[in-house]
Amino acid sequence: MEEHDRIGHWKAVLFDLDGTLIDSEWFYYKAWRKALEHYGFALDGDMWQHELAGKTDGQALEHLHNNYGFTVDKTAFYDRTRALIADLHEVETVSLMPGATDLINFLHKRKIVMAVVTSSKREVANYHLERNNLRHFFSTVVSRTDVHQPKPNPEPYLRCVAQLGFEHDDCLVLEDSVTGATAAKAAGLTCFGVQTHLPIRRALPADRSFDNLHEVREFLESLVAG
Repeated sequence: MEEHDRIGHWKAVLFDLDGTLIDSEWFYYKAWRKALEHYGFALDGDMWQHELAGKTDGQALEHLHNNYGFTVDKTAFYDRTRALIADLHEVETVSLMPGATDLINFLHKRKIVMAVVTSSKREVANYHLERNNLRHFFSTVVSRTDVHQPKPNPEPYLRCVAQLGFEHDDCLVLEDSVTGATAAKAAGLTCFGVQTHLPIRRALPADRSFDNLHEVREFLESLVAG
């Protein structure tokens, strides 16, 4: 194993997608807010960030039902949100999170294996990765479609590590949500929290926390320099 195949303890970096690699959380928030307005439920940004971000659609609806008594026909609601998301795609592009390109290039140059582990469905994840010309950087994508139990269950991360053929100590996870960080830690992996919002960042069960991906790159670069 060449020295540049490892940074610190890690041979692989596993990225969450939504809110970590791509700036999609507010994109989906706008669609959910408009869909819920149809049913008379007011969704604000704080509720989305603190309670729903990082969850699958099913987990989010279950949370709204258990905590707010919100009940809806799931099929009709999903159809409505999909239509709203499709409309948004016509007028807006989901951009990369600040520092994403720099970090990916930094890791790629040093031959660090990269993967995506996401609660989005496979076709959605591939759409965003391909649209941003990133798919070829990632050895594997583990999506909601590929697992029985999504995050916060550790299954997605355990599946990814097994697919890559690495030991758990070889892998570093980057996550922006409590749901995702909980999954990573339950899988026995080192997890860095990457979250701009300080209250959420403090709540992440992560080994280290950063404001953005620029800071992650700078930290990893310091390990190489050291």
